Amino acid sequence: MNQETKRSFWLAGVIGLVALVIIALIAFFAGSAVGSGIGSLLSGPSEPTATPLPPPVVTIQGIKSQAKLAVVEYTAVTEIYTENPPEGLIDELLGTKEQLLMLVYGDVRAGFDLQDLPPENLWVDGTRVRLVLPPPQILNSSIDFDRTHIVYYKNNLLFEQNDPNLQGEALQKARQALEEAAVKAGILEQANRYGQLYFENFLYSLGFTDVEVAVDAQIFGK
Repeated sequence: MNQETKRSFWLAGVIGLVALVIIALIAFFAGSAVGSGIGSLLSGPSEPTATPLPPPVVTIQGIKSQAKLAVVEYTAVTEIYTENPPEGLIDELLGTKEQLLMLVYGDVRAGFDLQDLPPENLWVDGTRVRLVLPPPQILNSSIDFDRTHIVYYKNNLLFEQNDPNLQGEALQKARQALEEAAVKAGILEQANRYGQLYFENFLYSLGFTDVEVAVDAQIFGK
């Protein structure tokens, strides 16, 4: 074997060795890629990253927009007595007069007047909120004329006609009497409880987790 042939065999061996090294490197990296893919499949999908929710929002204008919020309605009944005293000398001597007894039915509604609620009555810190309501009050009352009726009427005046305003005066007294009856029955205390519960649920529904609703106790109950 001459020198030229030896050089050819040596060169072919080097080229073959380099080819083997390249093939080994390709196989190694391919195996690593396949192994990592299998490992990710075996380990399952990665946990999703939680996206924080924006904090809940409530404004004093949002509370005031509910204006006069009625939370309790009370059905009341009251007796109203009124009379038209005699004006003539003979009627005064005889003690005659016009008398009216009326049984009045009506509805009384109580709640909160939020129109003038000051900004400092609402405090918000992240998911914490505190709301101070004004004292509950009688918002309105109405007479049920379908059920209201005269129980007793008597007019034994000798020289005077029936007073057309007597029934109207009785109805004016009746509205105030209905409201007083509702207050005695505890309508303001009920409005206090239901108002707190209403706004607690309202604020929780907005996303707040720490909710406090109070009523201005310094005014309520006076």
